[in-house]
Amino acid sequence: MDAIELIMKDHDRVEELFARFKGGGGLTGLVRRVTGNVPARERRTAVEHICRELDVHTRVEEEILYPAAQATADTEVQRLVAESLAEHTRVKEHVAWLREHHAEASDEDIDARMSALEQDVQHHVSEEENDMLPRLQELLSESDRASLGRRIQARKRALGERRVARTQRGAPRKRRATGSQRGRKTAARARKSGARKSGARATSKRNKKARAR
Repeated sequence: MDAIELIMKDHDRVEELFARFKGGGGLTGLVRRVTGNVPARERRTAVEHICRELDVHTRVEEEILYPAAQATADTEVQRLVAESLAEHTRVKEHVAWLREHHAEASDEDIDARMSALEQDVQHHVSEEENDMLPRLQELLSESDRASLGRRIQARKRALGERRVARTQRGAPRKRRATGSQRGRKTAARARKSGARKSGARATSKRNKKARAR
């Protein structure tokens, strides 16, 4: 896929997540926000997803898109990249704060921080989509944009796999039963089996006596 299309899809995804944090879009979301009917768990999940999306997005831009933009040697693109890198710094500061404090911070502090983050992201998106990306579409060939797109997709997959691996390493491991525990379980199963067999034999004897009578 074209690199520019991928970047714009990321922008749309982050916008959707900000709306989810506020209860969703449209009239339903507005009513939920006004009535305060957005569950804390839903807000917390949205914050986590926003932080993850922004982390990946800024990394692929800085590692892949911006170097390609700078390689064009276009003066205006150079200026736009420098501005975007400064905007990334502010976004990363917000993300770092949210990751560290969102579990215990008050709703008011979270709302204030998320509002500031959303404003910075909207400003960044506006500049990229109105200035940088159209300019890159002119400067980069279709094949170059497709090649960058493949690199971006591969990098995003690698970052996703790394996150999953970290999550799995952090998860508590299931303890293996010791020899004595396995022995107790085996003995318990044997007692249950013996009890079922004894009960079956007793039932059979009662049935035979009843038929004899």
